[in-house]
Amino acid sequence: MDWLTDDQRALRDMAATFARKELEPIANQIDIDEHTPDELVAKAAELGLYGLYTSQEYGGSGADLVSVCLVSEELAKASPAYAGMLTVQMVLCPKTVEILGTEEQKQRILPKSASGERLLAYSQSEPAGAANIGSHLTKVAPDGNGYRIDGSKLFCTQGTAGTWLVMAKSRDRQGNEGYGCFIVEREDEGFEIAPHENKLGWRGTNTGPISFNNVRLEDDDILGDILTGGFSHRAANQANLLAHVATSIGCAQGLFDKTLDYVQQRRLYGKDMAELQPVGYWLAESHAKIAACRSLLYDTVRQFEAGTVAPEGGNICKAYIGETMFDVCVKLVQMWGGSGIMNSTGVNRYMRDARAKCVAEGASEMHYAIIANQLLHGQPTLVPKTIVKSAT
Repeated sequence: MDWLTDDQRALRDMAATFARKELEPIANQIDIDEHTPDELVAKAAELGLYGLYTSQEYGGSGADLVSVCLVSEELAKASPAYAGMLTVQMVLCPKTVEILGTEEQKQRILPKSASGERLLAYSQSEPAGAANIGSHLTKVAPDGNGYRIDGSKLFCTQGTAGTWLVMAKSRDRQGNEGYGCFIVEREDEGFEIAPHENKLGWRGTNTGPISFNNVRLEDDDILGDILTGGFSHRAANQANLLAHVATSIGCAQGLFDKTLDYVQQRRLYGKDMAELQPVGYWLAESHAKIAACRSLLYDTVRQFEAGTVAPEGGNICKAYIGETMFDVCVKLVQMWGGSGIMNSTGVNRYMRDARAKCVAEGASEMHYAIIANQLLHGQPTLVPKTIVKSAT
């Protein structure tokens, strides 16, 4: 990638060093314990990773999305799980606040997020499915001089967060209905966080259900328009998808690097494993797929930065690259034989993380449905036309 700027290269190298020195030694333990140590969060915050994509006026670095993807990819080579969690902190949550928030809300939330002092979480999924928001049941309605939120959510990433951005059906004081985005604090009365799920992959991110029992909201807890905030931050979602895809590539690359080293050291059937013809083919095919997917991602990211990316560009990358990188990881784990299925080697966690990444941030099928909707109807969304209804 000869087109990288000096600043982009510097950030990539910084992330690679951090991954090698701080993340790699404990990556397997994060997977086993399903816990990210507080000291790792603190070290990443000291490097400015949590505020990497946040504007400088709110305590961040104001880096471009290419830089964010480079950092995400490098971290994922050591721990795809941690990289995925950090992506939500770097991109989805703070950028949603920057796009929708008032100046007061930005000043209240973003500096603490950028410093790593207060983690953020994003919550949309319900049993009916993340994209099918027309059938969601969590609702926000007027209550006296404020509002209340009732309902529940599934699969919420980063259960240790202090501030949550919650998508919910909404009703304003005139009786109009829509879909909004709301700020809920961990300390709010009636807000409950259930025990974390024990997941196949992407462990260490503390995923689980949450519920709202008549949680009180004030006007300054509404992000953007109460009727449209829930789907008017598309740029944040698309940027998050692309950064998330970078972790899928880093996941496959990290496992590829380990596998290549393993193959070059192992003897099998009386000869060097690398000399067995299928092994060379498998390595070459994996390398080619990773290289091709990396080219697709960064070409799309550069188009995104230039404002020329197709409406479904992020969805294409998320669905296609995610599934392709999982296929690569399956092939690479197979090359380890029995060692590949032993958790102690830290190999199969890459495959499990790759599978989780095909579901997290929207399952592949959902993204293909969005792409199909764009191709057939010219609309890159699955939001029902009746989601916003006027009282008149």
